[in-house]
Amino acid sequence: MRLKLAAVALALFGNAYAITLEDAVKTALEKNNALRAKKLEVEEKLYDVKLAKARLLPKVDLFTRYNKTTEPPYAIMNRMEVKKLSMMPFPNFNDPGKYQLFKTGFKASLPIWMGGKLRLAVDLSKDEVKAAKEQLKRSKSSVIFDVVRAYYNVLTARSFVETAELAVKDAERHLKDAEVAYGAGIGLKSDVLRAKVYLEQMEENLIKAKSNYQVALRALNVAMGLYPGRETEVDGDLTYREFGFNLDRLVQEALKKRPEVKELQVRLSQSDKMIKMAKADFLPQLGAFGEVFAADDSVPWNKENSSWMVGFGASINIFNGGAKFNRLKKRRIEKLKLQEFVEKVKKGIAFEVSRAYYNFVAAKKRVELAKSAIDSAQEGLRIVEKRYRNGLATITELLDAQTALNQARSNYVAALSGYRLSVVEVYHAAGILEEKYSELVE
Repeated sequence: MRLKLAAVALALFGNAYAITLEDAVKTALEKNNALRAKKLEVEEKLYDVKLAKARLLPKVDLFTRYNKTTEPPYAIMNRMEVKKLSMMPFPNFNDPGKYQLFKTGFKASLPIWMGGKLRLAVDLSKDEVKAAKEQLKRSKSSVIFDVVRAYYNVLTARSFVETAELAVKDAERHLKDAEVAYGAGIGLKSDVLRAKVYLEQMEENLIKAKSNYQVALRALNVAMGLYPGRETEVDGDLTYREFGFNLDRLVQEALKKRPEVKELQVRLSQSDKMIKMAKADFLPQLGAFGEVFAADDSVPWNKENSSWMVGFGASINIFNGGAKFNRLKKRRIEKLKLQEFVEKVKKGIAFEVSRAYYNFVAAKKRVELAKSAIDSAQEGLRIVEKRYRNGLATITELLDAQTALNQARSNYVAALSGYRLSVVEVYHAAGILEEKYSELVE
C-alpha cells in the first residue's frame, strides 16, 4: 500500500518534499497570517495595561510660554511675574503700556483617589489581555483544525487517485478479455468497442482524480500559511484506526476547556468591574499638583524671578441629572444580559459536541459497511468474469460488476475519510484538538 502511494506521489510531484501532519501543523502555527495577527493583538493589549498603569503615576511637563500684550490685566500680571510692579499707581491704570513675558518651568499632577477608577481600569485592561489570549487559543484551534482537515483531504484525494488507477488496470484487463473472446469467435466486436469506451471513461476519471489531488495539496499549503504554488507532498496513509469516546465526558471537557467559555468568564469578571466603575462616580476624587517656573521680560529663563506652587484639589459630584444612577443600572443589566449569553453559548457547545459525537458513530458504522461492500463487489466481479470468459455473461454484465466494485472502493475511501475527519471534529468541538491532534498521526 505505502509503495503504491509513494509511486503515485513520485509520478505526480517528482522530488517534492514530504511533510508529516505534525510538520504541517507546526508550519501553520508559525506562518498562518490570521494567527500571527492574533498574537500581535495580544501584544497590543499588553501595552494597554502599561498605559492604564501609567495613569496611576505623576504627570510631569516641561513648559515654556511667551506673550506680549497691552491688555491691562495681563500686562500688569506680566510685571508681577518678574517683580517689576511698584506700589505706586500707574499714571494711567487702564493704559499700562505694552509688556512681554517669557515663562519656563515644570508642572506636575498626581491622581490621589479617583474613586478606584484608575485601579479598575488597570484590572479591566488585564482582563482584555486574558480575553485576547483565549481568542488566540480559539484561533489556534481553528488553524489546527483547518490544517488537519486539509491534510486528510490530501490523503483522501491520493487514495482516490489510487482507486482510479486500479479501475484503469481492471478496465485494461477487461478489454484484453473482450479481445481474446472476439479472437476466439465467442465474443462480439461491439464488446471490444464497449470495453474501449469503458477504459477511456476510467482514464478520464483518473485525470480528474489527479487534478483534485493537486487542488487538495494547494489547499493544504494555504491552510499552512504558504503560497499555493509550492510543491508539497504528505507523509502518511488514509488508514483505519479504532477510536472511542464518551459523550458526557466530552461535553464536560468542552465546557471546561473551550476558549469561548473561558473568554466569557473573563467578560463576566469585567462586568463586575464595570459595575464598580459606575459606583465610583458616587465617590470623591482627589488630586495633587505642583509647579515651579522662572520668568523674565527679555530671556526665557531667569532664576532670580523663579516661583513655585503646590496644592491639591478635591471634588464630588452632587447632581448630574441622574446619569450616575442610570449608568449603574445599565451596567447591572449588561451583566444579566451577559449571563444569559453565557448560558446560550454553553448550550450551543454541548450541541456541537453531541453532533460531532453522533457523526463519529455514524461514520464508524459506514466504514464497516463500506468494507463489507468491497468484499461483496469483488466476489461478484470474480463470478461474472468467470462466466464472461466461458461465454455465459455479456460485456454489459461484466462492466456493471466492475463499476459496482469501483463504486465500492470509492465509497470506502469516502467513508474512511469521513471517519477520520469525524474524529478531528470531535476533538475540535471538545476543545482538545491542540493537545490531541498528534494522536491522529500514524
